Amino acid sequence: MTNQEKKKYTLRFGNKDLPSFLVTKENTRRLIFFTTVYSLIFINLFRPFNSETWIPGINSFNYFLYSSLMVLIGLILISISRMIMYFFVKKISIGYLEYIIWIFGEIAILAGFYIFIAHKVGFIDNYIQENTELVYWEAIFEIFRKAIANTTWMLLIPYIISFLFLYNEHLIKKIAIQQNNDKEKNIIQFKDEKDEVRFTIASEKVIFIESSDNYCVIKYLNNDKVSDFILRNSLKKLSVELQDTSIQRCHRSYMINFEHVASLKKDNSEISFEFDIPNIKEIPISKSYNEKIMELFVIHSKQK
Repeated sequence: MTNQEKKKYTLRFGNKDLPSFLVTKENTRRLIFFTTVYSLIFINLFRPFNSETWIPGINSFNYFLYSSLMVLIGLILISISRMIMYFFVKKISIGYLEYIIWIFGEIAILAGFYIFIAHKVGFIDNYIQENTELVYWEAIFEIFRKAIANTTWMLLIPYIISFLFLYNEHLIKKIAIQQNNDKEKNIIQFKDEKDEVRFTIASEKVIFIESSDNYCVIKYLNNDKVSDFILRNSLKKLSVELQDTSIQRCHRSYMINFEHVASLKKDNSEISFEFDIPNIKEIPISKSYNEKIMELFVIHSKQK
């Protein structure tokens, strides 16, 4: 089942989907943990909303306990929000803009929660006494505005740091997967006439392949020494199987690996290969392969 079949609805203004690594269970837990630690440090260092005045005569240790309780409740709210998001994006495709809107929704809900706490502990009444020109709803709006500003600092900074960290981690994993795929592409499996794998080797180890009756002799490097592997198969069939590799047919009896071709040598009307490995015989090029071989030689020479 494809991703489009899993997601029945689309809710986004842009064309780009939100990266899946942002909403996995593991990364969601890491985001919540980091945000919780950051928020606890932020509240105790900066004491937003004049929260140290909410309870008269409170000392630093008790303030830490009360702030921890507030952060814990905030953690529960964020956890619920992220749990909803986790199941939401399974059904509905969203993008970066919708994700940002969701974050500001979390900020507004948390700010509203802190206003509720301020009301319960009598901080709003104290605020009105200090600012007599404000009526009750004006005081709530003023405190809510400050709560939005401080909650934005409490959430946006850890969210941005977490995003950069997770994105960098995602890129590292993506590069590792690509390198692994490239490595697998450089592995060649030689099959016999019955399509059974008989010999597996890295492509750069192969020097050339020579046809011998119903067999092919694979010349390859083994601990810096040239070794042979005899494979029961035709060169014609091998040339089809290896058409997307650096090992190409150049003669009715030979296939050569361009990774080891050092030069082309022309003697009268005949062209042959010279290898970058000592004591390897020169391999001739049939006239029917001349044009193709010259193009491949130029291409692989540029890649070295």
